[in-house]
Amino acid sequence: MKNETKLSKFQKEMEPAKEIYTKELENFAKKYDSIGKMSLREEPDIDTMDYIYSFEKLNGTTTEELDQILLEIYDHMEEFSKQNGINRFSQNAIIWL
Repeated sequence: MKNETKLSKFQKEMEPAKEIYTKELENFAKKYDSIGKMSLREEPDIDTMDYIYSFEKLNGTTTEELDQILLEIYDHMEEFSKQNGINRFSQNAIIWL
């Protein structure tokens, strides 16, 4: 396609990694009772896309507990991304609690 932009090429290239990453993140986060449903928002940049994963905070969860959960999720997803060759995708993934 002649009219394909750098952004659309990036999105196509990242689609398989996005599926793998999203599925793993959903599965890993299930072990935490303090966070709820996950949503994904895609924010375009000039040539790339930021993938913003947000989790619902459930009532009664302290900031300290949420910070600890976020660190565990980040560590797991960083290692998972390395093991599965999707580091480039994970560099554009943001996780919010």
